[in-house]
Amino acid sequence: MHGRSALKRSVIIFIGIALFSSMIYLGTAGPYSYLDYFVPLANAFLHGRLNILDPPSWLSELVNFHGYYYVVYPPMPAVLLLPFVALFGPSFDQGILSVILGGLGVSATWFMLKRIGANDRKAIWLAILFGFGTVFWYAAANGSAWFIAHVSAVLFLTLAIIEKLRQGRSFITGFLLGCAYLSRLPVILSLPFFLLLDFHLSEWRRAVRKFTLLLLGLAIPVGLNVLYNYFRYGTIFDIGYFLIPGVLDEPWYQQGIFSIQYIPRHVIAIFFQGPILLNAFPYFKPSWAGLGLFFTTPAFLYIFGASWDRVTKTSVLAIFSTLPLLITHGNVGWAQFGYRFSLDFTPFLMILTAKGMSENLTLMEKSLIVLSLLVNLWGVVSILKLDFVGW
Repeated sequence: MHGRSALKRSVIIFIGIALFSSMIYLGTAGPYSYLDYFVPLANAFLHGRLNILDPPSWLSELVNFHGYYYVVYPPMPAVLLLPFVALFGPSFDQGILSVILGGLGVSATWFMLKRIGANDRKAIWLAILFGFGTVFWYAAANGSAWFIAHVSAVLFLTLAIIEKLRQGRSFITGFLLGCAYLSRLPVILSLPFFLLLDFHLSEWRRAVRKFTLLLLGLAIPVGLNVLYNYFRYGTIFDIGYFLIPGVLDEPWYQQGIFSIQYIPRHVIAIFFQGPILLNAFPYFKPSWAGLGLFFTTPAFLYIFGASWDRVTKTSVLAIFSTLPLLITHGNVGWAQFGYRFSLDFTPFLMILTAKGMSENLTLMEKSLIVLSLLVNLWGVVSILKLDFVGW
């Protein structure tokens, strides 16, 4: 009976966090999400097509390949939109799905933190930090194509981590990681976390079996993406980004879409990018170029004090496995609040932050969480509600 009571309590907390977070995201959301590439794509899927018919002019990053217009971004958000578009039609606001996924992401983060041993109060504090003290808030409330992709990827990546932490089903873990990949391609580079978290050389036969099941689960979404590319472009490779009209003429891609020469601009974006300074009140203004990771979420400073156990080591490895693809990309995530690419590894940052904080949070730890909330409240309201932002 005790186990059933605990399960009931966990379900109630999970639903409560999701509903509360979704309501906050909805209340702070911007106007209708016009950069809604995934709604017409979902509508196309419902009609048995991969291409968009009569694309609106504001969807400027569609690619015209042999006379057919395609969405270049991975399709998972469109898949999740299928029931909504089927029920409400192609005028459905993509932002609604974003706030729903966002709420579920906060609940999943709470559950993940519980899985690594955080007590009830600490898990709630850190779930609040994640939901409202990181750029996840802006992404969930924004809801446009790039940001809903991040929100979807974070949700599925967190679910995959939960399944792995509970010594769960390797096939399901791989499948969930694949769903995250179908939202944001770079997150698949966190694979070492899932392969090495519970690896023991003395149990190599069991490890091989688990690796095989995980990779089989991962192979389903990856294989579907291969077929998706083949039926669109006649190749198994995801070449859509290279087909965006005029993409290589943009000033930030002078060395191609990827180059090690772009690393310094990402270092600046991650560590040093500040707000726009004003000579009069309110003295600070968000910049579309973003805001440094530790300015946006000061509480992330506690990642440097994380206890050095297997979960910590594999989380660090996951971050450093994901970073190379992100920091060699010509674009640092323009038109953003914070450094949005950090969302591709934020679940691991949350694990490290939890490992670096006290079991019973100190006043300083709580203060940095509150400061993180205030910074993100400032960014979300300034940009989405007041249009107070610049370059």
